[in-house]
Formats: sequence, structure tokens, C-alpha cells
Amino acid sequence: MGYRRIYVRVPLRGVATLSNSSNPTIKARTIDISQGGAAITAFSEKISNAEYQIEILTEEGQRIELFAQLVRLDNPIAGFQTLQMDQKSQKIIEELVLEYQKTLDFIIQMDRFNLLQVMDEKGNEIEITFEKDSDL
Repeated sequence: MGYRRIYVRVPLRGVATLSNSSNPTIKARTIDISQGGAAITAFSEKISNAEYQIEILTEEGQRIELFAQLVRLDNPIAGFQTLQMDQKSQKIIEELVLEYQKTLDFIIQMDRFNLLQVMDEKGNEIEITFEKDSDL
């Protein structure tokens, strides 16, 4: 099976606060984020398969808010799928992605997960490779 994500995941260091009716405040740390979800770790309390309101405060002081469903728990990392997000948070993530796309790590991610597929007029895949400059 191929890579299933449709959004680029951007590394993100920040403090996350999760809450729902069963757990009013769970503190954690972010690993990465995209328009489609977030990976979070270092939970102050046990989490369960549920929907959470998540507030993330980045190291740069930006606040991202989303409503998300826990979809994967591989201790100590939990994956959340975004169910709803306000426009301000969407804009912040878009800006993070734009900055990330300027990095070598982005190119490595594109290659690692074969996210860049180009087809010719006959529908044949054109192979694209990237070479790192030895001076970098």
C-alpha cells in the first residue's frame, strides 16, 4: 500500500493542551502538524480513543486550535485527525508549510514517501530525483 497522507507534515515544537468532557486538561508536546492532523507526545494523563479540542502554543508564540479525533496511539506518540479548524489556525499551518518547503528536510520527505509523481501525456510516470549539493 502506498503513502496515504494528502498533506505535508511539518515538524512543530510546542505545548499542546487537550480537553474533552472526560478529560478537562491534558498537557502534551507536539511533534508535527498538517492541515489533516497532528502527532503529539508526552501526555500528562492517559488518553483514550475520543475527540479532543486541541490548543497548541508554538515556540514562536503562535496559537493553533483544532478539534480532532484520536486515530492512532503508538505509545508514546498519538496521531490525531483534524475534524474542524478555524481559518486563523489554517493560515498559520499554511505559513509553516510554505517555510518548510524551503528546506532540505522537505525534499527528503518528498523523496522518502514518493509524494512527487509527474506523468507524461501518455500517463507514464516520469522519475524525478534530487541531488544534494556537496557544499551544503
